[in-house]
Amino acid sequence: MYIRLSKNKRNLDYQVYLVEGYLDINKKSKQRILRKYGKLQDLLKENKNALEELKAWAKQETERLLEEQSVDIHFDLSQIQNGNQYPLNYGYVFLQSIYNELQIPEFIQHYQANTSIQYPLNEILELLVYSRALNPASKQKTYHGKGNYFFELPDFSLDDVYRSLSHLAKMKDDLTYHLHKRIQETKGRDCTLVFYDVTNYYFESDITDGFREKFVSKENMETGLVQMGLFIDRDGIPITYELFPGNTHDLMTMKPILEKMKEKYGLGTITIVADKGNNTGDNLSYIDEKEDFYIISQKIRGSGKDFIALVLDEEGYEWSQDGLFKSKTIKRERIVKRKDEPSYTITEHLLCFWSQKEESYQRAKRGSLEERIEKYMENPSLLNASNSFGIKKYFKKIMVDQKTGEVVKAKAMYEFNQEKYERDLALDGYYCIVTNDLKLQPLDIIEHYHQLSKIEESFKVTKSDLEGRPIYVWKEDHIRGHFLTCYLALLLYRLLQHKLDKLYPVHQLKEALNSANAVKLTSGFYLLHDTDELFKRICSSWGVDLNRETMKEETLVKKINQVSKMYSQ
Repeated sequence: MYIRLSKNKRNLDYQVYLVEGYLDINKKSKQRILRKYGKLQDLLKENKNALEELKAWAKQETERLLEEQSVDIHFDLSQIQNGNQYPLNYGYVFLQSIYNELQIPEFIQHYQANTSIQYPLNEILELLVYSRALNPASKQKTYHGKGNYFFELPDFSLDDVYRSLSHLAKMKDDLTYHLHKRIQETKGRDCTLVFYDVTNYYFESDITDGFREKFVSKENMETGLVQMGLFIDRDGIPITYELFPGNTHDLMTMKPILEKMKEKYGLGTITIVADKGNNTGDNLSYIDEKEDFYIISQKIRGSGKDFIALVLDEEGYEWSQDGLFKSKTIKRERIVKRKDEPSYTITEHLLCFWSQKEESYQRAKRGSLEERIEKYMENPSLLNASNSFGIKKYFKKIMVDQKTGEVVKAKAMYEFNQEKYERDLALDGYYCIVTNDLKLQPLDIIEHYHQLSKIEESFKVTKSDLEGRPIYVWKEDHIRGHFLTCYLALLLYRLLQHKLDKLYPVHQLKEALNSANAVKLTSGFYLLHDTDELFKRICSSWGVDLNRETMKEETLVKKINQVSKMYSQ
């Protein structure tokens, strides 16, 4: 291989190419271009020694390849040029390394041994998980793209893929428990502080069937939904999850998962952090009775006047030195109502706090609210469902004209609730959190609660990077199997982040792993595409060099196997 300069006849610029000599089928000497580097003047702008360095590299690379193969190297790029040879992704192998470290293949093998399954269940699961992580698509498209990865898969059909989803649904509880134990054994896991939240996912179809049901969509979709509750640990690594029919209210989801997790996982004493949607008597009393702790936000707006007055009362607040933050803690005994059991008394701390930052944020969200209110006060007939978002709660529909006492028939009349609006303004910047851990200091409570954003980010990853919705499968067991593959993809990314010191978001890791592709040439060599700097960092973490431009097939296979089995036991 050598570097060739070719002058462009139109503008006289020099183009820089990597060129190789070879013998054709008639043993005639010919040349072909392996790579185009661009204009010489552009390369020299970035590095004045670029041309000399490229020439030196081409010489060294040729010597290295000759040394590896011990025979003349003859690449045939015709397959690439005519489009018959597609790049194969090998970046998946770092996810596979974690997958193997978790001993998922052994788990699947044990499961399959007790069934009559004839197809390769583990290989199908690997395809579904790596594709979900790197190139999420429908099951059909994933199946037809199974040849896009460097690994070879045994023969199976698209029907086998769908059948596998039913088995994934059956093994979900046992597999998630197995994964929890493996993470404890291999990495250690801190479950003294756990986070819980719930979201919903929508379907491509609007059919409802008792599991896919319509409810309040987080994304304002009108199709069927399914609810997902998720627990994660202090490091943001998933512990377990559960699916519920789409019309299940958020507040009904925590306790069933918590009961199952406490019974099976042996977590010891835990502190559960959640938002106000889970602040119910059933949830809090269950946590308290199990001698665990909770840190859960308490709604202010919509609460009674006495509670709002308590929050706004300046007595007891302690201010920060800069005057931008204040908080007060009130110890109280609260009687909470439960759905099917007697009321329960909880001793807890109510933490009320205000911050200038939060107030500014909430005031900014109001935007032009006051201008809109003034507009509708002047002409209430303009008020309707399509333009009243955020302000209709301040207008009360009246049926009797207060001046004449007559019933209004011609058009609706509205009365602006000035008191309610001023109260909401006064509450900007205020938050309340309740906890039954009476030893926690206020700043620790707030710090723990703010970490709830970790689980919100996990839902964002599953919905965007992993494209967990819309959901295209429609049978309940297929839906449950689909979500297990999403959960596994999320788990692998979280563990990859953990290995890389949590420095990189998932979308960057996904881009890095997708940059690792190779095209097979003749004579048993692969041409490796350029990878980004993060991929090089990942390779370094595994102690492997996959950053060459060309590599002998046996060498590439050896290195991939080295990564795949590095942490297997």
